[in-house]
Amino acid sequence: MTTTTTVLPPPVQQRFAEKLLSTPQARLIHGLTAERRAMPENSGNIMRMRRYNRLETAPVPVNPSMMNPPAQQLTAIDIDAQIDWYATYLVITEEVTLINQDPVLNSAAARLGQSMRETEDELVRDMLEATASIRNATGGTNGDNPTEIVRSDIDGVIATLQNNDGEFVSEMIGGEDKFGTGPVRDAYFALGSSRLIGQLELIDGFIAKAQYPNDRGTLASEWGTVSNVRFFLSSRGSVTSSASALGADVYNVFVTAQEGYTTIDLDGSSVQFIYHPPGWGDDPCELRQTAGYRFGFASRITNDAWVLNLRTTLA
Repeated sequence: MTTTTTVLPPPVQQRFAEKLLSTPQARLIHGLTAERRAMPENSGNIMRMRRYNRLETAPVPVNPSMMNPPAQQLTAIDIDAQIDWYATYLVITEEVTLINQDPVLNSAAARLGQSMRETEDELVRDMLEATASIRNATGGTNGDNPTEIVRSDIDGVIATLQNNDGEFVSEMIGGEDKFGTGPVRDAYFALGSSRLIGQLELIDGFIAKAQYPNDRGTLASEWGTVSNVRFFLSSRGSVTSSASALGADVYNVFVTAQEGYTTIDLDGSSVQFIYHPPGWGDDPCELRQTAGYRFGFASRITNDAWVLNLRTTLA
């Protein structure tokens, strides 16, 4: 009888590759410009942040008799952010760790770490989507509301942030004597979906990251710049499905100045990886183990004038 692969036992037909395949990982962009704060333990679950308001200028000279001008009052605004808890875990049977060829617990720890960071990024994204001031793109020609993003829309956002005294996030990258490159201006950061790539590259004045004079201060998630805005894109960028006037997907591009929003970690519990070996808890036969994480976290816009949600569609 002829021996073929159809009659060989499965262990002979299979070989497990020594190197694991890569797990897709989203680029984490939504905390790039956040002002990070830490809240001490045993101090409640709400952080109160205070900003003092400006005083009026004093352009009128004191009169010749040196009478005191009217006094001004010092006022402030308090902004509260409440810590919430987030957690998940895996249950891995002892059989899995004993018979599998790959190091399952090492892979579990890596994937839990990825899940935690992507959760944090998603929480900040959803906060910005729900609370940032909205500005619709109107300069495009696709007949929708909002339209596709064009240079005039970006210029309008820059003007608004400048008129609100928003500080740039990054400093200028000066020009250098390199072929095909150009200087990059002081810039605000824009955080959006990677589905906007084709649209961004059509904008008048777009400079791809590869055309920067040097790569100082750039990140893998950066795609390029237009005027005074540098764009950072992710597959997890904010998209509101079927939300335009014509039923198209709307892409939320968060354009931020310095200190426009904050993220808050709880000291001692910012991130905790928790592992319980077989036999822990209700496991008398030591058949399973668990691995998980938990963290306390909050995010909040601290100045509505310094974060804008530029809503756009595709051409």
